[in-house]
Amino acid sequence: MQLVYVVDPIADDGVILLKEKGFAVFRLSQPQTIKESMKLLDPTTVTALIIRATKITPSELDLFPNLKIIARHGVGVDNLPLDYIKRNKIRLTYTPGLNAMSVAELTLTLILDLLKKIPVNRKNKFYDGELLAGKTIGLIGYGKIAHKLSLILQPFGINLLVYNHHPRQLAYGTQVELDEIAKASDVISLHVPATPETNQIIDDNFFNQMKQNAFLINTARGALINSDSLYAALTAHKIAGAALDVLDSGQLHSVAEIQVLENVILTPHIGASSREVLQQSSLRCANEILLLENGEPSIQGYF
Repeated sequence: MQLVYVVDPIADDGVILLKEKGFAVFRLSQPQTIKESMKLLDPTTVTALIIRATKITPSELDLFPNLKIIARHGVGVDNLPLDYIKRNKIRLTYTPGLNAMSVAELTLTLILDLLKKIPVNRKNKFYDGELLAGKTIGLIGYGKIAHKLSLILQPFGINLLVYNHHPRQLAYGTQVELDEIAKASDVISLHVPATPETNQIIDDNFFNQMKQNAFLINTARGALINSDSLYAALTAHKIAGAALDVLDSGQLHSVAEIQVLENVILTPHIGASSREVLQQSSLRCANEILLLENGEPSIQGYF
């Protein structure tokens, strides 16, 4: 019997479907490692792998000599060894778009939390909030999530600026250069993948151009921000605050040091963690595996 190896926790829906179609399913128990789990199964029977955000290495994939497909439960693939996967002719699928509304809703929540000073407002320590209406919102990247976010923001009467590495057809707003986003925006939200080109795209130079009363939102990838530059900007009050669903430690300052700052909201990568999205993503991964088994093309292949 073919075995599907599930690296991260997923909704039961996809697992149930796979079992109904005759597959066995192994779910890795946290904090057990992939290597440690080998004594619990026959790795030669593993033909499919479902993974979310866990980083997996070529040596770990080598443990599965008959692997045919990796179904990425999510969008980013920076946790996967793409060269290895392509070289070994393993089908790679992913689920872009399924999480777009969930991440867009979280981004709106974080924007409002910052503007209304929710992290610091207490009965004995009161701060006046700000309106979202009339603000200039800068989006860095304009994929499915940013597009959804722009539509959610439109009724607030905001001024929308968008930076994208190539021209896009916007629902509304103006496409501008990155420096203009930094200088003109009251709120900046990141929506680009982590690539060598976008690594630490937000650095000292960017923070130095931002308004002192501006806010930064990151629901994309921690690698987009130089965390030491972020810490310096927040503690020197070069910017008003930040809300981060993803954050990497810097060379000088840890995540814990940034987390305790009063002008920071930190959430534990919950952007896609809505029940409906998790169910849809689990089923999509299962269906991608079934399509390969039936000799059919993928719904959304990465390559």
